[in-house]
Amino acid sequence: MKTKKAFKLIRKNTFISCIPLISANRNELLADVEVGVANGCDFLEWRRDHFMPGELLTAAEEQELLNEIKTRMPDQGLIYTYRSHLEGGICETPDEIRAAAMIAAIKSNRVDYVDVELNSEPAFRERIIEALKASETRWLVSHHNFEKTPAEEEISAVFRVMEEAGGDVLKLAVMPQTMDDVRHLIQATLTYNEKSRKPMIAIAMGSLGSITRIAPDLCGGSLTFAAGVGKTAPGQLSLEEIIDLRKRMALI
Repeated sequence: MKTKKAFKLIRKNTFISCIPLISANRNELLADVEVGVANGCDFLEWRRDHFMPGELLTAAEEQELLNEIKTRMPDQGLIYTYRSHLEGGICETPDEIRAAAMIAAIKSNRVDYVDVELNSEPAFRERIIEALKASETRWLVSHHNFEKTPAEEEISAVFRVMEEAGGDVLKLAVMPQTMDDVRHLIQATLTYNEKSRKPMIAIAMGSLGSITRIAPDLCGGSLTFAAGVGKTAPGQLSLEEIIDLRKRMALI
């Protein structure tokens, strides 16, 4: 019998913190979960691409690990991310391996959100969406640009395509080169946020975009990714740093 759980939601315009887990093996993973929980975050993200990179676990092994993770998470939600190498994944892994792992995670009934990139191959994406239909797990649809920040019109178009694709949470991460880039991202996100009911995550990576990590709820977004044992993107701050800065800004 499947374990029933109360699924945790990413709520619109609400500050939510998430610490990624980039552990390479089981012992590291479970230790990092306990550290993340002790830090008081709202969500943990299992970056599955960092775990035994490129190796396929059986569905039972995948689900056993997810159960072990969840027993150490009394209140936190769990995001499952098996990132494509095309959008920052640690190595090139065949879609067949990634899909099998994601579907096992969805069927485990232990995952609140599964992250699937907007630009995934259509057949791959459809397999994941089909598995999600029979589950309470939700789709965090993501897109990453590690080179630049698109124009405001392009940013709005990406959000629109994400929503039309059926994503439950819309995540966009871009690389700013100037403060104007950061302003363009924030402006486009705030504008689209007014039109959509969906929670949004909008990140300007690197030190220039720190405000989008410290105060995402003022920039049209919700969830912020904080550095745990390691960083998964340039510009990540520790949760302690983010909370301290939010207090200084009178956001808490």
